[in-house]
Amino acid sequence: MENPGSANDTLLHQVQRLNWTLNVISRSNSVLVHAQDEWSLYKGVCESITSAEGFPLAWVGIPRLDEQKSIEVFASAGSATAYLDGIVVSWGTSSEGNGPSGRAIRTGEIQFNNNMLLSPQFLPWVERAKKHNLQSSFALPITLSSGEIVAALMVYSEFPDAFGDAELKLLGQLSADLGYGVESLRTRAAYEQALIENQQRAQEVVTLLENSVELLAYTVEIRDPYTAGHEKRVSALSVAIAKAMGLDEERIRGLRLAATVHDIGKIQVPAEILVKPGPLSDIEKRLVKEHPTVGYNILKQIDYPWPVAEAVWQHHERLDGSGYPRGLLGNEIILEARIIAVADIVESMFSHRPYRPALGLDAAFAEVQRLSPVQLDQNVVQACLDVFKSEVFQLS
Repeated sequence: MENPGSANDTLLHQVQRLNWTLNVISRSNSVLVHAQDEWSLYKGVCESITSAEGFPLAWVGIPRLDEQKSIEVFASAGSATAYLDGIVVSWGTSSEGNGPSGRAIRTGEIQFNNNMLLSPQFLPWVERAKKHNLQSSFALPITLSSGEIVAALMVYSEFPDAFGDAELKLLGQLSADLGYGVESLRTRAAYEQALIENQQRAQEVVTLLENSVELLAYTVEIRDPYTAGHEKRVSALSVAIAKAMGLDEERIRGLRLAATVHDIGKIQVPAEILVKPGPLSDIEKRLVKEHPTVGYNILKQIDYPWPVAEAVWQHHERLDGSGYPRGLLGNEIILEARIIAVADIVESMFSHRPYRPALGLDAAFAEVQRLSPVQLDQNVVQACLDVFKSEVFQLS
């Protein structure tokens, strides 16, 4: 007849093992939720396991594709981590590959060893285990949905017979959870890497677009030496105005490009008209007034992420509809074009022209104030005046 005390002890031991297993699964799932990468996942699980009394070591091994088919200790925790110093473990068919971690990776099955010190398969590591009082262990394969085994979780106990068949089913769920966690982390990492690569490609495209704008601006300037630098100065002033108005950096970037080529359409105007020292005839004026439309037709073919072409088309429009080439009114004119319009007037009056000497900043300020708010945006004009009053910008 079985000793009742012995039966009770056995039942208590089984309950304790199940309770430990359930706690491990619960804590590991919490780690799964918060882990930022595979190492923090594995490290967190190892720490959760070894926080319980009697489990001095847990580690995760990664199979490598070297000639020895070695297993690399990737993460570990516990009071007996010195057990791993200089350890040689494999997932091949050598004696170093016949241990629980190697078989778990090779077969994809959970490996139990409830008395490691007497197991022939554990012979290469027996002395280590004795030194650190490790009596039993299990190895849990970590498998992705594709069937790829990416790691093995090794857990050691100070007691023999620390694990049983009931725990096997529960640990199978932990194995699946860890596989899901690794897969989720890899998917997220791949997504984040794709975002970085897309941003890099976008930056490369933007750089090419900016270079194309510089080239277009240079094309205009070499045809019209009297306005050499005009577009760059208008661009610099436009950016200063936009910053004073609190526009975001990305919008300012597009504004800078548009201002840099706002006169690109003048490549269609005969050079002798551009450098003519006297008044223009009506026909010549009509030709010059076509340059916003010509510029728009050139730039609309380039897929800028900003309204570059539209700003160039509108930079001679006025709020009261008196501008050209379309006679737009009020809010039909985008803010970028309103800013360029003010910067263009100020720079043009400040600088020398073939048909007149430079008029200076005071005259330019008086002119934009006279045209505000009927023709020019009064907020843009005020921002322009503030830029110069602050003495942080010089038109040169």
